Amino acid sequence: MDQVCATLGEIAVMSGPSDDESVARDEAISQADATVRAESCDVAAKLLPALLHDVNNATQLLVGLKAMLEIPGGEKMFASRVDDLARTSGRMDDLGFALAVLSTAGGANMLMARREARAIQILWDLTLKALQRDGGDPIRVAGAPPSTAPGALGGWEPAWSVAALVTECSEVSGHLDWSWTWLGDGSLVGESVSGASMGEGAL
Repeated sequence: MDQVCATLGEIAVMSGPSDDESVARDEAISQADATVRAESCDVAAKLLPALLHDVNNATQLLVGLKAMLEIPGGEKMFASRVDDLARTSGRMDDLGFALAVLSTAGGANMLMARREARAIQILWDLTLKALQRDGGDPIRVAGAPPSTAPGALGGWEPAWSVAALVTECSEVSGHLDWSWTWLGDGSLVGESVSGASMGEGAL
């Protein structure tokens, strides 16, 4: 059983850099940017269908809520669905962040100053959903992703790296061949049942 390990703990939980660390931080960001450019289209191609599916679902719900307000007495019906509006708003916010990450990985700085503590969780959930669109049993997962600190590189690299790693492994031997475990130190460990070889790397 082959194993691939991505160590995100140091990146995900670190605090903002001091003045003395600014140059090193900028160099790390530049290196990360150069690494992902060639792979950004492959990851986007895999995740965009799932992202668009969720956007369409959210849009349909909003259209339905709008229609309620256009009928007599619709205000009361709308008020009874305010929780749906709140959930949809939160989901659209997550999807907007995911889209900004994919765009930024491709070279457009759409994320700008936005930072999201749930960055890895958002991309992780979207990646699993995208891979499972092909059908089959649910992907085997244990544990939960770490939070991302405001000073973690450019704010998007750890989350995008997780999506890229899981997508690449799934391309090699299929997503059902892999089981994924989040460890307490922020590491993500993937194990291949078939023994597919991916080596080991730190993100």
